[in-house]
Amino acid sequence: MEEKLLKVSDVMKRLNVSRRTIYYWIDEGIIKTIRIGGMYRFHPEDIAQLIESGRSAPAVKQKKILAVDDDILVRESIKLLLGREGYSVTAVPDGKSAVILSTQQDFDLTLADMRMPDMNGLETLKAIRKARKDEGKELKPEIIMTAYEDGKAKKEAKAIGVKEFVMKPFELDHFLDLVKQNIG
Repeated sequence: MEEKLLKVSDVMKRLNVSRRTIYYWIDEGIIKTIRIGGMYRFHPEDIAQLIESGRSAPAVKQKKILAVDDDILVRESIKLLLGREGYSVTAVPDGKSAVILSTQQDFDLTLADMRMPDMNGLETLKAIRKARKDEGKELKPEIIMTAYEDGKAKKEAKAIGVKEFVMKPFELDHFLDLVKQNIG
């Protein structure tokens, strides 16, 4: 009896990873494929071997993202979306928590909401930068998220070196591309 090849969706379920992760692994040669009529297929024993070796995910350093937003729905959505893409996401509700965490952990990217009580996104990023500089750490990329068009804030963000200024609600593929481009 001929063995049945697995589809991308089968591998996603077995390894509990996103479609984008599977395609990334294919591009990096981490996972073996067979191409049939433009579709990727996988030998079950290759996937089983990956699982048995204890590598349900490849040994790639997981990128860490700090998300700062006062809206719990936005925080949880970002956490879920980026978590499915293989990122480790820490989400906090305010700038003060973000500054404290950024001195305790090294994040590869910071996402900050522009309008938050007490400390807005730009103030938060400036405080994180100061804390990192005081500790002799390098600056990491930052993205401001906002639901409000604010030319002055956008100009100020660019002036201090913020990489991106994205409008909410954002188109998911565009947002994921921005994260990927800025996380290095």
